[in-house]
Parts: sequence; C-alpha cells; structure tokens
Amino acid sequence: MGEPLLNYDAMKQAIKVMLDQQALGLSKRHVTISTSGVASYMDRLVEDDIDVRLALSLHAPNQELRAKLIPMIAKKRPLDQLMETVDRYVVATGNRIFYEYIMIQGMTDTKEIAHELGKLLERRTAHVNLIPYNENPAMPELVTSNYEDIIKFQHTVKSYGVTVTIRDTLGRDVKGACGQLGYEKIQEKQQELSYTDLDPSTIEADQITTTQ
Repeated sequence: MGEPLLNYDAMKQAIKVMLDQQALGLSKRHVTISTSGVASYMDRLVEDDIDVRLALSLHAPNQELRAKLIPMIAKKRPLDQLMETVDRYVVATGNRIFYEYIMIQGMTDTKEIAHELGKLLERRTAHVNLIPYNENPAMPELVTSNYEDIIKFQHTVKSYGVTVTIRDTLGRDVKGACGQLGYEKIQEKQQELSYTDLDPSTIEADQITTTQ
C-alpha cells in the first residue's frame, strides 16, 4: 500500500524474495513496481539493477491538469522532470514503461487530452492502461468516463502509434475497488465519534481501526 519507492529498502528486499528461485521464484516480467514517479528513486532502480516491470501513474499529460488532480506530487515532481527521469530509465534498462491512466469524465477523457497524451508518448517506449475511475462518495464531483468515450480516447491515443488497453475493474459492486477501500469504515467511525459536520476525508488514519 502507498508509494513503494518511498519505502525503498523494504521494497528492494521484497523483490529479492519474489525473484529468488529458493523463495517465490517469480520471473521478472511477473513483478511490477507501481509508482507515482519518485524521480530520485527511479534512478536508484537503475543503480541497483532492479530489473522488473515499472508502472507509472501518469494522471494527466500536462502539468496544469496534473496539478489539479495531484497537487502535492505534481508540484514536487513536475511532469517535464518526471519524463526526463523516465527517459533515462528506459535508455538504461531497455524496459517499456506501463502508464496507468485514470479516466474521469470531463477531466481526463476529452479529445484534446487524448491528443496530448498521444503526443507525449508517441516517441517513447510505452504501453498505456486506461483505468475507469472508481467512484467514491467522498468525492461526488468525480465521475467515471462513459465506456464509449473511453473507446474514442483509446483510438485517438493509438493513432500516435502507442499501444493502449482498457483495464477491467473489479470490486466496484462491493466498494472494494482501488480508491474505494476503507470509505465505509471512515463513515462508521465518524458516526461513532458524532462528527456529523466533519468530512470523512479529514479523519486521521490512526483514528481508524480495521480488522482483517
């Protein structure tokens, strides 16, 4: 859970166990690091010869939209600097980058944005996974894209020579999909504490006790 490159040493050890033929014995192509793009640690992946797949949560193909969606990350790691790091990584490893791209209606799924994404990646070794946004009651203003719009978006990006797939979503019906986990627990805790006027997203993580 969270950003693996910010827990680098533990991540490195976990990958070692995954690849060890005396342990889990997985192949490199079956192990993927999913990151929002911590540039300095992406360089360390090369230095430490951690040769597994890398998936980058791109969020948006331009800095302005990216700053609206993930303001703290976008400010600390501007898109141009992030892509420079990605290019260094690809040159050093020869690996293709998997770009995870969330489809949000009216924000990340427009025709103009599709062209921007295509232009950003057309000369890069890239594969794009389009992921329908999993709606969350905590953020009612964000709505998942229509499937027809996702198909159009896919075709536009493909026209730039980029391979694009549409990711299946699992767990939505029980609010167990990515981005939805834990919301009902927060609601329950809010009611217990009688925080009737408090946005659930403001409750500190250490106030919530979960059970397996």
